[in-house]
Amino acid sequence: MRARRIVTSFMSIADPKYLEHLRDLPSGYLLDLLADSEEIDMDAIYWVLQERGISSEEIDRKLQRRRSSHWPSSYKIWGAARWLTVVNTLVVSYFNVAGLYRLTLSEHPFRGPLIFLSVGCIMCGFVVGFKLTTHLYQGSRSLLYCGFPFPVGFVELQSGEEILREGMPMLLRMALNAMVGVNLTLFPLILIYIMMD
Repeated sequence: MRARRIVTSFMSIADPKYLEHLRDLPSGYLLDLLADSEEIDMDAIYWVLQERGISSEEIDRKLQRRRSSHWPSSYKIWGAARWLTVVNTLVVSYFNVAGLYRLTLSEHPFRGPLIFLSVGCIMCGFVVGFKLTTHLYQGSRSLLYCGFPFPVGFVELQSGEEILREGMPMLLRMALNAMVGVNLTLFPLILIYIMMD
């Protein structure tokens, strides 16, 4: 079987673009592809993993461990994290808006500095939102997502094809990711203000 893999892997080199795509992916993603799908070029993935110094026996052992694990796959964990982030963002958004409203109407002695810090937190939140928009993770069995929790683009793991949302859908998703970042950075300040009030 190993000899067959080596021979067919040499034939896969005829498609250097696909091999380059595989070389750009982390070893964990490649192993997940092998473990989750039967409709891929297994020989090319074995070839790339062996280029990284992982023996065929070690690849088989890691695949067996992945297939027999009781833990959910990484893309299922990322999917749950995306939905949990969306729900938490909705709850924290209400908390932040209510807290900012109370702050602007209050006579608190630190009202001015707290409003100034709030503006700074909002600006930092947009930077965090930009980082979230460029975050790469395996969002489904065969797709690499770009953007958390709302993806703005995808990479097909099996073919290397890039799929990018365009126009308003992409801008809307970037804005939603920015709102996640703003809520993340603003929440501690509003919480401190409410505890001090």
